[in-house]
Formats: sequence, C-alpha cells, structure tokens
Amino acid sequence: MAFCQDTAKNACLRSIHYMKWFSKSALLFSGKTCLAAFLALYIALELNLDKPAWSLTTVYVASQLYSAATISKSIFRFLGTLLGGLFVLLIYPATVQDPMLFSLCISLWVALCLYLSLHDRTPKSYIFMLAGYSAAIMGFPDVTAPADITYTVISRIEEISVAILCSSLVHRLIMPVSMSSMLEQSVSIWYQNARKLCAELITVMPREKSLEREDILIQMANYPLNVETMITHCVYEGEAARRLIRLVSVQYQHLSYLIPTLTAIEARLSLLAEQNIRFPEYVAQAFQHFLHWLNSTEHSGETLAINASLIAAQQQLKADWERGELPVEESILLTGLLERLLNFVRISEAYQTVGERVSDLTPSAKPGKMARSHKHVDKVMLLLSCLTAFLATFLTCLFWIGSGWVDGATAPMMAAVLCSFFAAMDSPIAPMKIFLKGVVVAIGISMLYTTLLIPEATSFEALVLCLAPGLMALGLVIANPSTNLIGLIVATQIPGLIGMSHHFKPNLLLIVNASLSTLAGITAAVIVTAVIRNKRPAWTAKRALRKGLKELLQFITAVELNSASLLMRQQFVARTLDKVNIILPRKRIDNDAELAAGGNLITEAWLGANCYDFYVRHQQLLTEQGISSDRFFGELRLFLKNRIRLLQAQPHNALLEELNSLLVSLEALAQRDSSFFAPLLYLFNVRLSLFPQARWPQQA
Repeated sequence: MAFCQDTAKNACLRSIHYMKWFSKSALLFSGKTCLAAFLALYIALELNLDKPAWSLTTVYVASQLYSAATISKSIFRFLGTLLGGLFVLLIYPATVQDPMLFSLCISLWVALCLYLSLHDRTPKSYIFMLAGYSAAIMGFPDVTAPADITYTVISRIEEISVAILCSSLVHRLIMPVSMSSMLEQSVSIWYQNARKLCAELITVMPREKSLEREDILIQMANYPLNVETMITHCVYEGEAARRLIRLVSVQYQHLSYLIPTLTAIEARLSLLAEQNIRFPEYVAQAFQHFLHWLNSTEHSGETLAINASLIAAQQQLKADWERGELPVEESILLTGLLERLLNFVRISEAYQTVGERVSDLTPSAKPGKMARSHKHVDKVMLLLSCLTAFLATFLTCLFWIGSGWVDGATAPMMAAVLCSFFAAMDSPIAPMKIFLKGVVVAIGISMLYTTLLIPEATSFEALVLCLAPGLMALGLVIANPSTNLIGLIVATQIPGLIGMSHHFKPNLLLIVNASLSTLAGITAAVIVTAVIRNKRPAWTAKRALRKGLKELLQFITAVELNSASLLMRQQFVARTLDKVNIILPRKRIDNDAELAAGGNLITEAWLGANCYDFYVRHQQLLTEQGISSDRFFGELRLFLKNRIRLLQAQPHNALLEELNSLLVSLEALAQRDSSFFAPLLYLFNVRLSLFPQARWPQQA
C-alpha cells in the first residue's frame, strides 16, 4: 500500500514537472528562438559570412523569455562586440610581430573590461564584460596569422549583427511577451509582503520569530536588484513604458525603506513585550485602527484618518508623561513605535499615490525606475576577480604558444569567458563545474551530429530538419529557470564544436582538438579561481558590514563637526540599505558565527540617522542650555573603531554612562520645556540601537 502511495506521489510530481517543461510560455520561447536561429543561419549563409555558427550561437545567447529583455540583451551584445573588435584592431598593428605581447594586451583588456563591468550591477554591465572576452574570441585564433585579424573582427561583427537583428525581430513581432506586467507584479508583491510582515509583527508575539518572517525579509532584500534589472529591460518596450518608469521611480525609492521600518517596529514591540508594558486605551485603539487599515484591500482613502489617529495618540502620550501619569520610558517607547507605524503609512501612501497615477495612464503596465544612488562595490573582490581573469587568460596563452598547439587558441578564449561570466558570484566554482558538465554534454551531442546526422543533410532544408528537434529541446531547457544555465552552455558550444560553415566537412579530429582545448581552458579557469577568487558568501557580507561601519564612523564624525547635511543623511541611509540588501541573503545561506554576531547594518542605519536628528537638528537648542555631546561622540567613535576590527564587539559601559547622563539632563529640561522632547526621543533611539536591554536611568 505504501509503495502504491509513493508511486502515485512520484507520478504526480512528474506530471507537475512535465507541465512546467511544456508550458505555453516555454513552448512559445523555444519555437521563436528556433525560428530566429534558422533565419540567422540562412541569412549568414546567403551573405557568405565566414562563420555562420557565430550567428546561431548569438541567437540563443540574446533570446530571452521577454521581448524587451531580448532587445536590450541584443543591443548590449552588439555594443560589447563592437568595442572588443575596435580594441583588437587598435592594438594588433603594434603587436603583430610578437604573439606574446599580443596575448598580454588581450589578457589585460579582459581584466580592464571586467573591472568596469563589475562596477555596474544592472544588465548593462554585460557590455564591458562582453567587450573583454569578445576581444579574446576574435584575436586569439589569428594570433599566428595577423593578416586575418581584420577580416575576423569584421566577420564577427557582421554575424553578431545578423543574429541580434533576427532574434529581436522575431521576439518583438511574433506574439511578444511584455515584461511590464511582471515588473508590476514584482513591485506589488514587494509591498504586499511588507504589509503581511507588518500585520504579523503586530498580532504575533515578537519573540516568536518564524522562518517565514525571515524569508520575507530576504525576499524584500532581493527585490531592489531584481526590479532594477527589469527596469533596465523595460526601457526597450517603447515610450509609454519609459513614461511609466519615470513615475514609478518615486514608488521604488519609498519601498526601499520598508526593511528598516519593519525591523524598527519589531525591535520596539519586542522591548515592550519584555518589559510587560501594556498599551494605554487610546494607543490600543490607534493600533486597532492601523491594523484594520493594514488588512483592508482598499485603504488609500483612509490614510489621512490613520495619520490623524497615530499623531493624536503620540500627543496624548506626551501629555500623559508631562502630567506624571506615564513613565518617561514607556512614553518614549510607545511614541517611537507609533512614529515607525507612521513611517509605514507614509511609505504606503507614496506607493499608492504613484500607483494610482500609473493606473491612470495604462492598466497593463506599471514599471518603475530606481533612483540613481551610490552602490556598494567591494574593491578587493573586484580586483581579485580581475586578477583571476588576467592570470587564467594569460597562463593559458603561455601554455598554448609554448606548446605549439595549433588548435589550442580555444583554451585562453574559454578561460576569459568563464572568469568574466562568473566574476560577480561569491563562489564561482560550483557554476563553473556546471559549465564543465554542459560542455561535456555539448561535446557528446556534437560528435553525434558530426558523425551521423549532418553528413546526411545535403540541403538547407535537410539541415533544418536535422537540427530542429535538438534546438527545440534546448529552447525548452533554457526556458526552465532550474536548467537555464546548462541549456545555454550546450546551445552556445555545439555550433562552434561542429564547425558549421558553408562547406561543412565532418572532421572528428578537429572536434576532438577543439574539445580538448575547451576543457583545458575551463580547467585553468577553475584552478586559478579556486586559488585566488573563490570566497564564501560570509566573506563578502563581512566586508560589506565593515564598509558600512566605516561609513557610519565617517558620518558620525561629520555630525559631531556639524558638517553633515540632510542630503548627506539621505545618502548615508541609502548606501547603508544597499549593503543591507547584500548582507541579508548571504547570512541565510552561510552560517558564519562572526557574521551572525556582527548584525546586518539595519540598526546602524537607524543609529546614524538618529544621531543626526538628535544633534544637527537641535544643536542650537542644546547649545543654549549648555548640553555638550562631545564625550558621547568620543565614546561612540571609539566603539565603532573597535567594532570595525572585531565585528562582535559590544558597546562599552563608558558609552552607556554618557548616554544616560545626557538622557537625564534632557529629561529634566523636557519637563520644563516641551521643545526638548524631540531631542530626548532621538537620543533614546540612539541608546536603543546600542543598548536595547538598558532601562531608563534614574535622576540623581
């Protein structure tokens, strides 16, 4: 009986998998890509281009599930190929007599282009990455015959142009698949996840953290890059999409603040629960009003009422404290919590407002555009990646030239491709091994086609019939996200291994030589990467964490010197949140003790912002009363310096004493003058970031 149940279960799973493989979108993508490939191959043959295989390969590289992504990838590929070709034409006259010097220049160019590419985390980085290894593809095969280099470069550009033109037209004109709806859905899910998490935080005990809650945070951390990627592609869907992109940029900026807002809500709820602080009746009513608004499907019209309710509760809390009916710690904790709920409402209001403006333009597309901000770039990781690409490429050149291997040019080409393609990953060894498996599969298929099938194809029509089943199957493999990489590897390797040309003559020896050279290049890339470049995700996350702490120290110093502006505050928060998005996913997949103790920079973002709000916004008020913060900032800078060296370092008692001293002084002033309540609140938030378990200090 159990066996029958397992069999039925496996059959069900196979059925679901089958449906995924043969979905309508997968079949449509495979059919259009196959059509574009044969169209590009036919044109290349008719125009008597030198290597029609390049056209066939490019179609599968450029083709994407969405028409806009296909067009953008095609444009980027053309620009990258053109840039790489121009470089080869520029250097070869001066290096034509010295293959070693030529190889050195190409290797350095690969590293330089990779350096430029890694500064951009959008799909546009493909331009420079391709410019690097395209130069290797065009230059290395003819290094011993420099007279042919010009012809090779021009031929490559021509064949790439034919391929991208065919793929763009086919995917654009034949049942095009829009990306705008997916972008709209992604942004909507981003916001809906935030609402769901906020509702859970309010209704579930904060100490009962669930894996689902953590998953939502990680998803939200991944959204910025995903959305920015889609935005890059959506630009090519026309003027209407570009107008929508400009509108949704505001929406996108606001959604990026959801993670720190939600974590701040969670921190205050946890502290209130630990101290068994009960909500006053009017705070409980404001919470119920907020929760009703949060769970309603249409709540844009209630925003003003929610704002008024939360602000009124804040004012009542302040009044109760001034009358001595509520302890100062409870008042400030609850006030801060209500302020974070207000932040959430304001983010929601901005999202809804922009969304309505987008809906007024068109109901089918709601793309957005990310505001240009400073992105985190790990210079050490970047340089290691460039060094790896250079060494792998040049060392394989030395082996190829030194050995006199006629067909060995593919080795440095593959080394350059692999080191460039996987350079942005923390641990590239695993995908490189997948690449190796894909090449082995491609070699086997190429030998099958070369020895058995293609010799029987005596016309273009026969060639189409011979290749169509395999290309259709590869299209289905590429359309499936779980097998996309292996499918692309096989699809891009087969045409080159077969050596498809005008007068194709099967030559098993050439395939064997090309295969060995390819495997040699992959092996070299894997070895050099394993020695120099392969790092754990925790390594990358800890470097981002330390960079964030250094920027916090710099910002705190600027605050102390009163040289920090509101723009600097905004830029600091934006840079810090960008690093948060880098750290959070890596903490989940790499269980590192030091990283776990070091945090995720969300608290540090609030720490910097609250220091600014406390000191810069109220400096005149503090100065008039003789309130000095010099010792506090000195102790804070000392702690941050220790924290940079040792991520798990805890704030020292001297810092707590300075904070408590300032809190007591401000509390006394606030009891006489309500204008001091705001700096008192911000200073308490600072202490909450550093000493979340500390209780309110007693006045001497």
